[in-house]
Amino acid sequence: MSLNEQFNQQYEETIKLVKSRALWRVGEQFTEGETLRCHCFNCGYVSLHQRFDITRHRILLGKSIRAMEAPRPMLRCRRCGHQQHLRDVGELIVPSTIALHDELRDTLRAHLSDTPAGDLPRDVREQVAKFREEASSPVRQLLLTAIADAAVSEEGAATLETVGRELFLSTDQIAAATGGQSPPSTD
Repeated sequence: MSLNEQFNQQYEETIKLVKSRALWRVGEQFTEGETLRCHCFNCGYVSLHQRFDITRHRILLGKSIRAMEAPRPMLRCRRCGHQQHLRDVGELIVPSTIALHDELRDTLRAHLSDTPAGDLPRDVREQVAKFREEASSPVRQLLLTAIADAAVSEEGAATLETVGRELFLSTDQIAAATGGQSPPSTD
């Protein structure tokens, strides 16, 4: 290996090391969403809660290497100020999540009845990923239960299993949501 190649390799290793250890957060952008009334887990009262998204950006050692994180959906109690991620809310109470749940339920029901096994179009996968980011595990399981009756064929059951895996549900959760109609595993 030539001296130039050694230098380039050492330079790349140094950049990787700096990237892994020297990222600093330098800013946050808050986008406020809807207001809803629900039970606060911190103060115990039924009070107003504000949904908001936090988008953070990071910068590497003052250089022009910047990274924008995906917005994180959060919920803040207006009474006590307690903040939590929407995934930590175990109920389907946030209006934007309810609308996303209903839209995804209708889309997946139509999809289960007329497509081959295991195929999910890109736009449906993006909707599932967005819902997965917002919803807790019980709410994701609730969505799978809501679409399980549309999977009447063996192909629909395989697609239902694919949707369950896309929602990051465990095998037990998928079986509980589908009533045990999932196809045998090929692993």
